[in-house]
Amino acid sequence: MSLCRKLSSVKDADRAVVQQRHDALFTLLLGGLSIAALFFYYFKQELLLYGDAVAHINIARRVVDNRHLLTSYGQLGTVWLPLQHIAMLPFVWIDALWRSGIAGSIPSMVAYVVGTLGIFRLVNARAPKRVAYLAAAIYALNPNLLYLQSTAMNEPIFLAFFIWAMVYLDEFLRAASPPATDSHLMPAQMTPERALEACGMTLAGGAYTRYDGWFVAAIVVVVILCIFARWWRRVGDSAQRKSMAKSLIELLALNALVPVYWFLYTYCVSGHGLDFLNGPYSAKAIALRTVARGAPPYPGQHDLFTAALYFLKSAKLNMGAGFCGQALLALALAGTVAAAWKFRRHGVFLLLWLPLPFYALSIAYGSVPIYLPVWYPFSYYNVRYGLELLPLFAVFLAVLMDFILERWKGLAARIAAAAIVIGLVAGGYVSIYSQTPITLREAQANSRGRTVMERALADSLAKLPGSATLLMYGAEHAGALQQAGIPWRRVISEGEHPDWDWALLDPARYADYMVACQGDPVWAAVRPQRAELTELLSISVPGQSRCTIYKRGRP
Repeated sequence: MSLCRKLSSVKDADRAVVQQRHDALFTLLLGGLSIAALFFYYFKQELLLYGDAVAHINIARRVVDNRHLLTSYGQLGTVWLPLQHIAMLPFVWIDALWRSGIAGSIPSMVAYVVGTLGIFRLVNARAPKRVAYLAAAIYALNPNLLYLQSTAMNEPIFLAFFIWAMVYLDEFLRAASPPATDSHLMPAQMTPERALEACGMTLAGGAYTRYDGWFVAAIVVVVILCIFARWWRRVGDSAQRKSMAKSLIELLALNALVPVYWFLYTYCVSGHGLDFLNGPYSAKAIALRTVARGAPPYPGQHDLFTAALYFLKSAKLNMGAGFCGQALLALALAGTVAAAWKFRRHGVFLLLWLPLPFYALSIAYGSVPIYLPVWYPFSYYNVRYGLELLPLFAVFLAVLMDFILERWKGLAARIAAAAIVIGLVAGGYVSIYSQTPITLREAQANSRGRTVMERALADSLAKLPGSATLLMYGAEHAGALQQAGIPWRRVISEGEHPDWDWALLDPARYADYMVACQGDPVWAAVRPQRAELTELLSISVPGQSRCTIYKRGRP
């Protein structure tokens, strides 16, 4: 008997070693794909096309490079959540990584790899391994995700947290309510307490990255409370109840802390706890500045159904152009029906639809428009948000494949089903590359004037003396300082209080040079003092406010 146990333990150890090698090779393959995409877009100079990517990198840079180190923490800002910027800190202080944009790419690339591994683990827990590989491939090979993970955008980071929250929720569900018999269901790899705590941490990570995470955390917590209540009625062991209750309280406290912390932080920095909702840099304020007075409402404003249609259309465009995008959404819906049919096995996957109600509500009532090139107003704005449904496509296409393979026993029928699904995915991704990924087209369309202006400004600013102090509104053209390699500690900008407030009252006294773009605070401050300043250069670019560089002293 002891010999049998020894042989069994040896086999288990061998299987564990094989699995570790497999995981390592899979991770290396994903890392190589991520790095290849980074180099491809780096050499094409397309890492910093998104204005948000430039802003993210420079927010992080200002934490480690500013005029008053004691106020570094306040440089994180009050609109974007802080986790992405904190993740950049080990890299952004290196000038080469900051100026190239790679400092912002690294956290996104890590999230891409981790998110793909999460998709594999999520599906492999409830379906055969070949199906899990299909889901991971659909996620990892998406051209739009490969571009975004090469930039400083935070969607890949949020997706990784979202996926792993689902993984740990599934672990908790399988550990707390193990099914009687299901050959396709892997046993839980964690105790229910550990799974619950890990789920709480990943939910909080997503909530510290994007506001989507607040919505996801709220819904998932309700689901967890329902599962916990059922478990509590079934289990009578007081010690086990106490341990599980402790883990649940930790999850609730950790996720309740996220909005509380953010309200307090924004209040301390700006004096308004809801600055991220109605402050000067909020989505509402941006919408008011960019929409002309008297213009018609954007599509989906105060219309939940239209808002949902626009979000679903953006998701289809991120999966493929034309017929392929439509077909993949139809297959994903069929996979959703199959998951609902086998609710006990695949019901947890239905939570992957959570981005749809969040963005429908945000478009309808949160001043967050999505403009599509194929629908009115035939433009590009926030099209990348559709990528939030990529995990849904990856998982439900795999679920549909699993459902078909279980019911179709003939080899020819199985090959035909696999060929249809894989062919549509491949066709969709080829159609994306044939037209350029839509996330890249969005970045190109919205960056043309800004990149020309920032390049011209950078060329001029790089010629200024290395010890000169600049007065500049950094929210508009931070990329010019980044390209010129000018440290933020030499710049008096809106994040430097009280220097900023005093310099606006008397620019010529506090700064050697002023960069004034029409309509910004520096422009308003220098107008009364132009007789005491020398105008060095004025730059005009179509679609951009004219920017002028002044030098202290009369000509």
